[in-house]
Amino acid sequence: MYMIKITQTIDTDLLIVGSGIAGLSAAVEAKSKGLNPLLIGKSTIGSGASYFPLKATLGIQVTGDENDQALFREDIEHIGKGKINPNVVQAYIEDSPKAIELLDRIGFKAWKRNDNRPACFAKYARPIYLIKDWREAALQAKQILQEQQISFYENATLLHIVTDNNQVQGTVFSVVTSGQISYIFCKTNHIILAAGGIAGLYKDNLYPADVIGSLHSVAKQAGATLVNLAFIQFIPAFVEPKYKVLFGEHTLKYVTEITDAQGNNLFPHLSQTQFSKMMLERSHYAPFSLDFECVEFDLVMMKYLLENPNGKGIYLKYSPKLYEDTEEFYTVYLNWLKNEVGIDLVKDSIAIKPFAHSCNGGIQINEWGESAVKGLFAIGEIAHCIEGANRMGGNSVGGGLVFAKRAVAEITRSLKQGNLQKNTEISPLAMAEQALNQLANSNANLELTASQVLSTIREKMALYANVYRTRSNLQLLLNELNCLEQQFDPIYHAPYQGIEVYNALKTAQLVVKNMLNEKSLGAHYLDEQN
Repeated sequence: MYMIKITQTIDTDLLIVGSGIAGLSAAVEAKSKGLNPLLIGKSTIGSGASYFPLKATLGIQVTGDENDQALFREDIEHIGKGKINPNVVQAYIEDSPKAIELLDRIGFKAWKRNDNRPACFAKYARPIYLIKDWREAALQAKQILQEQQISFYENATLLHIVTDNNQVQGTVFSVVTSGQISYIFCKTNHIILAAGGIAGLYKDNLYPADVIGSLHSVAKQAGATLVNLAFIQFIPAFVEPKYKVLFGEHTLKYVTEITDAQGNNLFPHLSQTQFSKMMLERSHYAPFSLDFECVEFDLVMMKYLLENPNGKGIYLKYSPKLYEDTEEFYTVYLNWLKNEVGIDLVKDSIAIKPFAHSCNGGIQINEWGESAVKGLFAIGEIAHCIEGANRMGGNSVGGGLVFAKRAVAEITRSLKQGNLQKNTEISPLAMAEQALNQLANSNANLELTASQVLSTIREKMALYANVYRTRSNLQLLLNELNCLEQQFDPIYHAPYQGIEVYNALKTAQLVVKNMLNEKSLGAHYLDEQN
């Protein structure tokens, strides 16, 4: 019988989990404040979703002049629809301009965008910084860690957090070296989770493959609160001629017809004028949202895919006038698409479908990035930052930067005060080992592998928890996820991501339960009649 055996113990001021922009920012900031952080990442350094944007550039929106503070808050509240945390929003508004410098410190060369176009869903324009050259930045980040003597593990996965009296006592993470897995206990009172969101629970997503949302359930088990999980940002992406390439929604106003694979019109009930009006409005924003009449575009697309689960996507036919548009917004994207990706929107057969992109909810934090558990912090997309029912463009990376600085500031204060409780009566290592081995399932089907479980989760989530959701489909999905849990033994399959996939399965259950309990709003649509 396979059992988890911890073979090494380490001690650190601060454990940072995740090697994307948020985690790297926290690491260099912590080092600059005199801390000795340890960084662990599931893949190589520079492997977060922001290093996998599938587009020419990535934008970071920051507060403008003094007058913009009230306007920015208005923008955030307007799209948040009552689902925001005012203290977290205020922290972002105050700190975002000065947090940008962290990008240079982790290997990016950020520059300010020239045009004055508001970000997606924003009413008012404000400064937006851009970054690109992801691979070069990732290599640079690794070099920076080495130069600053910041310890890190690659191919390391957090599996469990030990708490006592609602305070972090340590963690267990696994490390794979030369194909062999080992388990390490990390004794620490401070953890920053920066391991990404939950879009990886979907088959069609715009994430790197290793980000699967496993730490949301780990954090909840430790005592953290999860909020707004139902509000996931879906945006169209290509499935033909290339798979998983970000789609430029601004091109939709040049679409003349939308069909299935056989060429049948999917909007026969609309006149050409009505169709053009819908496409013009839908070209103004990327994410699915109920707040616009043209939501019909997304709902028709998803209903078609539900009825035709083997279908690739919906097919778009473009007017040649698209390539006559000389506005920079078009030329930059179209040139990148043609020269870097090899797609011509007029000449090629173009099919798209909804892809899970960003997460509006996550671990609930305060204005310092701390969860309900003392010493457990969350930053980046794993946290519920400034987003609400909808997600404004340009704030994902910014949230990671702002709360990397704030979390490190709070942890530095905590370490200086030295008032953390130490319970000598407990053995955190023994507690962790016991908690993990209790996951063994004597009734499991041992032939059901971790990869099969993850594949099933992703396929079912993509069908039933996408932009069009019904109560019956979500209940069916939850039943199937519960059935998977009963059949799976995470400990038997622990050498092959068994525990991590089990944690991802628990997160998926939490997401679906939240969807069933939320009324339709913004990015969450629940058809109550079906």
